[in-house]
Amino acid sequence: MTQLLLAIVFALVVSIATYNDSLQGSQTAAPEAEGIALNLTASGDLPGMSKLKLQRTEQNVTGGSFRMTVLPQNADASSSERGELVGTISGGTVTLTTEGTLSAASGVQITIQSGTGEFATVTSGSGTISVTASSENPSQLSGTIVLNF
Repeated sequence: MTQLLLAIVFALVVSIATYNDSLQGSQTAAPEAEGIALNLTASGDLPGMSKLKLQRTEQNVTGGSFRMTVLPQNADASSSERGELVGTISGGTVTLTTEGTLSAASGVQITIQSGTGEFATVTSGSGTISVTASSENPSQLSGTIVLNF
């Protein structure tokens, strides 16, 4: 009975939370060999700025990196960051325009590996990003990110 109670308490302490954000941003100029680089602004549960680097073969995402700087809700220029989440990219698909720029990325899989600041205790987690280029302004991306840690 004591072991069962301890297991329940432990499960509650390390429960995983889900965070949902909307994304806006753009692709940055990056040499083709370096893959696709995105700068995205998140609003929602974890507002802030994200940088993604996607490595790909054809339309398949084969790797990359993820870094998110989380800011306070309603942050302004004088706000300090709450912390960062850092991880890797392991999969997903991309669609490119005839010019070679990103038209869409879907099911981009994030593995969170570490955090700083308020997120210093985060050592693992997962997430998914999907973005699509605007039909009116193809250089502007919008989409969603869901993180679990």
